[in-house]
Amino acid sequence: MIFNNGMTIWILAFLIITSAALAGWRTGSIRAGIALIGNLLAALLAVPVGKLFHPLLPHLGASNPIMAWALAPVAGFLLVSILFKVAAQTVHKKAEVYYKYQAGDLKLALWERLNARLGICVGLLNGAVYFVLVLFFIFNLSYVTTQVATTPNQPLLIRTVNALGGDLQSSGLARTASAMGTLPTKFYKLSDLAGFFVQNLLVGQRLAVYPGLASLWERDDMQSLVTDSTLTNALAGGATLNDVLNASSVQDFLHNQTLAKEVEGILEANNYEIYNDLLSYLTTGRSPKYAGEKIVGQWEFNPAVTIAWLRQSRPKMPASEMRSIRAWMTQAYSTTRVLVAGDNKIFVKNLPKLKAEAGQPPTTELNNWKGDWNRGDSWYDVHIVFNGEDRFLTATAEDVRLSVKDGKSLLVFDRVE
Repeated sequence: MIFNNGMTIWILAFLIITSAALAGWRTGSIRAGIALIGNLLAALLAVPVGKLFHPLLPHLGASNPIMAWALAPVAGFLLVSILFKVAAQTVHKKAEVYYKYQAGDLKLALWERLNARLGICVGLLNGAVYFVLVLFFIFNLSYVTTQVATTPNQPLLIRTVNALGGDLQSSGLARTASAMGTLPTKFYKLSDLAGFFVQNLLVGQRLAVYPGLASLWERDDMQSLVTDSTLTNALAGGATLNDVLNASSVQDFLHNQTLAKEVEGILEANNYEIYNDLLSYLTTGRSPKYAGEKIVGQWEFNPAVTIAWLRQSRPKMPASEMRSIRAWMTQAYSTTRVLVAGDNKIFVKNLPKLKAEAGQPPTTELNNWKGDWNRGDSWYDVHIVFNGEDRFLTATAEDVRLSVKDGKSLLVFDRVE
């Protein structure tokens, strides 16, 4: 049978509220009433109390940091709720003893009837509270799953959450769930970015060179995630959310708390401005945030313009020597790339260096340099390092061209789109 117009949500509401009303009838008004107060306070205190459980959850089986983050407020809610239920049982027991042994049979019968009937009413209120809490949980969980888990081969739980999320929207109760409260802004921002990336895997190349994150991907402790071909193939093949989260490189990243906090700090900088800028860059290939820094981006060596400048600066150089230099530069710089990040970091890949040994013909050695850059009046000061060797360069940048001067030498690069 197929349910439309959010019918599954209404069935869920009927089951929750009916169960709570029956529980109120069975437990009575005292326990149901104190439990109602406890549920309301538990909803308010779930997050702060949950922080007490967050360090413990990994030791209790929730090894996935994302799962531990999601379960911590649930544990906080349950703790506060249980404490109130224990208190409710104590109060109920005292009232029961009084009416059973001191008040007489008539008052006992009247109290039991009032307690049960009033318990149904309070139970209905408890059911409404539970239902709204469930809606809030479904709304926020489906906010993620409907964006990052769209393939039909997802686990039953994920497909169920996606279906409930869709019914929540069609029933109009999504407004109720969202009105109850919101999670931290980073939750929704990251969900939107993750969803966009999963649904547009071809933008992965842009993500790798986004100026705000470019230096992050160059870190040694990020290489296992960046170079994981198994994960890339899994995403391209429509892997499930569990497959992605259980990938070894993803698990290593999630368990590296220091690295995770650094990435979180980068994304939260400037009041979440980078989220919108990153989404714009993934969509259009342009970054409004870093558009003013012409040097920022990825560059490849341009041998023709570099040789032309060399010929102009040294007009008396013999043609044979010029041909030799052209041949060497074209070959040696064929894989040279410059990556300039928005956080003033610079990475030079496969920069050639002639290496001569006595009695042996010279050889070309390719090295990867790292450094930093700073803006001058009309130029950029560049400092790069390799194996303790420092080089201080001067660069000028235009929309499509980067010129780097090293002493009397000039290297020209073109922007890679």
